[in-house]
Amino acid sequence: MNEKELQKIVGENSSNFEIIIENKSFAVNDIKIFQTDNPITKPTTRGGVYFADMKELKIQATIFDTTISKNLSKAMLGPNKDFLDIILKAEIKNIGTVLLKTNLTNSMQNASKVVLYLTLKDATIKSQ
Repeated sequence: MNEKELQKIVGENSSNFEIIIENKSFAVNDIKIFQTDNPITKPTTRGGVYFADMKELKIQATIFDTTISKNLSKAMLGPNKDFLDIILKAEIKNIGTVLLKTNLTNSMQNASKVVLYLTLKDATIKSQ
């Protein structure tokens, strides 16, 4: 599946996604997928921990359930030696199950919501 198709599927079905962190599920209230440029001249492994390409697909997911923040410290590189894979999942009629495997790169939180910025590692669609 190409990037444009994936962006279209996610955009048209943004209210169907849930996020799964450490086997806990949270509703995603808004999700956007977009491409960014990395400030590197060639694909590289950063710190021996993760692979960075020159262009990456990023996901911005907004969650109104702020209790998700309790699970984020285990998911982000920094306090941990490895990224925890975070799954975004949606059951979409006439398409199937969309699974987006991601890594958390940044988060912002206020009293009413948590916004997660994730790097897309893999996208799969399992037919119904």
